[in-house]
Amino acid sequence: MRPEREMAVTFGEVPPLLPVPTRLPVGRMSPSSGVLRAWQRMSALWASGPAGRVLARAIRGHIRRAYGCYIAPTTKVGEAVYLPHPVGVVIGDNAVIADGVTIYQNVTIGQDGAAGRCPRIGAGATIFAGATVIGDIEIGAGAVIGANAVVKTSVPAGHIAVGVPARILPPRPAARVEAVR
Repeated sequence: MRPEREMAVTFGEVPPLLPVPTRLPVGRMSPSSGVLRAWQRMSALWASGPAGRVLARAIRGHIRRAYGCYIAPTTKVGEAVYLPHPVGVVIGDNAVIADGVTIYQNVTIGQDGAAGRCPRIGAGATIFAGATVIGDIEIGAGAVIGANAVVKTSVPAGHIAVGVPARILPPRPAARVEAVR
């Protein structure tokens, strides 16, 4: 650096850190926000009655064509759910997805056929590409489902499920979790 530039640097007070946002920073034009906005409209129309269901079916077709995914109108989705690559995502009827869940491409969340109930995904869980989560089970808050895992049993909060059929690994150490954040 030239000497005049070095002299211009001053050391004053450090500005305070910006607050951490409570919602994930999803842009207005991201595929995730487009899918979820369309799903919100579809869900509201579906709940409005028989007349609204005709329009809801049209929106469901739009979601399939434009984004390559299917989310049932009766699914309950929390805030700040993130679908980085929504292609191939299938979320069945009456599934419950809590706040801050991340779901990658080609994930199936649905019924197992016999019981007819869908999974409940806890807040902050992450489901990686190609995973299948089926049946009347609960995925705990902060749980991680590995890529291509087939999960048919409940996963406790903070644990990791991997493999076919999924085996549940112990939670990550707290120090490592804090380092990731």
